[in-house]
Amino acid sequence: MGLASFLARRVVTFVPSVIGALLITYLIAYVIPTDPVRAWVGEKLLNPETLEQLRKEYKFDAPWYEQFGFLVYQLVTGRLKDPTRGELVVKQVTDRFPITVELAIFAFAFTVLIGIPLGIIAAAKRDSFADLFVRVFALVGSSIPGFVLYYFLILLFYVQVKASLMAGVPIFSRSCALMLEGLREGVPVIGYVAWALGQVPIFGALMCGEMNVVSSTFARMWLPGFALGVLSAGFLARVVRNSLLDALSSDSILFARARGLSDMRVWRHALKNGFAPIVTILGLHFAGLLTGAIIAETVFNIPGVGRYIYQGISRLNFPVIIAGTFLFSLVYIVMNLVVDIVYALIDPRVRY
Repeated sequence: MGLASFLARRVVTFVPSVIGALLITYLIAYVIPTDPVRAWVGEKLLNPETLEQLRKEYKFDAPWYEQFGFLVYQLVTGRLKDPTRGELVVKQVTDRFPITVELAIFAFAFTVLIGIPLGIIAAAKRDSFADLFVRVFALVGSSIPGFVLYYFLILLFYVQVKASLMAGVPIFSRSCALMLEGLREGVPVIGYVAWALGQVPIFGALMCGEMNVVSSTFARMWLPGFALGVLSAGFLARVVRNSLLDALSSDSILFARARGLSDMRVWRHALKNGFAPIVTILGLHFAGLLTGAIIAETVFNIPGVGRYIYQGISRLNFPVIIAGTFLFSLVYIVMNLVVDIVYALIDPRVRY
């Protein structure tokens, strides 16, 4: 009942949290002293009648609160259109989101594969050269601007070494898409889950056995994934190091050493206790990769949600900005909830 009541309280807070994020984002964009409608149509199309029609269609001739209510209502009902493309914003976001998820998966893999081993080594070799290296690595990773590292890695691995491709995002075939649709319609629940996972291009290609798409995806996505993940690997290594050091200095571990347990068994207990709080970091970090890929997708020219939102921000495209904020808010809230549940399962001492 404790966990159930906790989930109920969290679900209740979903709506005000999302509305608050949307309102703050909208007000920031609203106070910018420019005409967003002119930014949408550009300098080549300044027909006064067209401008006035767009202002009325998107309520820019009404007070700000009416504009905000109109945009949120149209978004929730799925009828909000992108004024620069003439298509529904929901369709634009859902078509691009699987590509952003694919990039986040690559970045998350690099973060875990680099950050966790470095953190364990730093904790095992405390105050050694390896520990100093990890701390410097974390400091550099948290200090260097992302776009600087991205361009440097492009120059190194794409221009000089030629170890990566950067031309488009591989997508599975039409027959594979039809097979996934058949799973969704023919198999209850499991088929829908398989279809949802298959929307991520690399997962869909794996399900259909299209290994050429899988290999092509690795060739194109490893570099942006590495660039996005390495920035966070240092921070994760520092968190793992500190968490393990706290676990190793706990009374239970000191008692285990006093009993004469081997170093292997002591480290097994320390890892179990030390990695419980790291689950929270990893879950929120994955959400951060999903929502923080705007610059990476723009630099590497990846047609995901991040690049779409960047284009919307550069043209003050209010519908796209609102849709992006709504999506990112949901991602953070849902991932936070999932992390809390997993943490409770890992550590039974947690009570809600």
